[in-house]
Amino acid sequence: MRTFKYIDEVSRLKPFKFNKEYDQIFVNAMKENYEFQLTKHPYLKHMLDYTNGGQDINTIEDIYDIPPIFVDLMKYHDLCSLPEEEIELTLTSSGTKGQKTKSFFDKGSISRLNKIASSVFNAIGYSSEIPVEYFVLSYDITKATDIGTSWSDKQMIDLAPQKSVHWMIEWDEESKQYIFDDEKWARLFIERSSEGPVRLLGFPAYMYKMVETIKKIHKPVKVDERSFILAGGGWKNHLGKSMSLKEFGSYMEKNIGLKPSHIGDTYGLAEHGIPYCSCEYGHYHIPQYSRVRVCDPLTLEPVPMGEEGMLHLLTPYNIAQPNLSLLSTDIVTLGENCPCNREGTYIKSIRRGGKKKHKGCAIAALEILKNSK
Repeated sequence: MRTFKYIDEVSRLKPFKFNKEYDQIFVNAMKENYEFQLTKHPYLKHMLDYTNGGQDINTIEDIYDIPPIFVDLMKYHDLCSLPEEEIELTLTSSGTKGQKTKSFFDKGSISRLNKIASSVFNAIGYSSEIPVEYFVLSYDITKATDIGTSWSDKQMIDLAPQKSVHWMIEWDEESKQYIFDDEKWARLFIERSSEGPVRLLGFPAYMYKMVETIKKIHKPVKVDERSFILAGGGWKNHLGKSMSLKEFGSYMEKNIGLKPSHIGDTYGLAEHGIPYCSCEYGHYHIPQYSRVRVCDPLTLEPVPMGEEGMLHLLTPYNIAQPNLSLLSTDIVTLGENCPCNREGTYIKSIRRGGKKKHKGCAIAALEILKNSK
């Protein structure tokens, strides 16, 4: 059985504590993973020789010299570093048609990711000991066993004890497609929200649509003050109009009485896996388990703090794929010294780059919503 001393050690670190000792553990883990990947993928060695970057990984600055894989490469090629029999889980990035990323995980990588996600969610304040009714606005996990967003939402169901769990994007056997019955779920939400705290997980557009339906068929609803929303997967309303986390929070406070401080958002990529969770100030904090930088899209040189550029993501936890250094299509700005007092930098703003929409889970889900009654 393979052992990865430093990669395992990274997953045990505290998520928002940063010092030279932690930096060196992270560097050692990146080096450990990269050396393993070089033995599995000849093209990585070619990239290494061509760019002359990543030859010596000794400091935190050196990890950014590892030649990144462009995120779209994973949409067209199954990049796997292990024999098929060692792969415990394969997740895809999209719920309908379109090019799909396949994310591979062995047993050790799944264990590390679960540990990482749990540590981040707990440290950001998303956990509770109060039993709740879960309304999961995502693909039914009993059918969508390989869809990344459903798997991530399943992780979040463990953040508070369950009174019940409702997966709301359902598989219709007759039409052979996923559907969302907004009136059915609006009526159930009205009923259950009067009985105690609720938690909404998943796509914000579906939450918005359900609340719009509640407004049409019922008087205003005020949820229990201990209720919580954990959103993720693209900031659009049900008509496809862009909205911000702040606008969404104001809408929910006005229509169901939920304070914006009880609304969290999680940003992430199926190709990367690390969750970036919003704090009470709406900033997406970068945990100890990854490093990010913002690059000029033409030169790939880093841009100054606070300036916009392409997001470059690095993490060593998954040895089943060579995606430890990943260049995304998202355009972001970074910030530091958040008023929430969590250590480290954070993602301040996020938008999609390029002229073409990348058909990931959020866009595929929005298409289902537009076609629902």
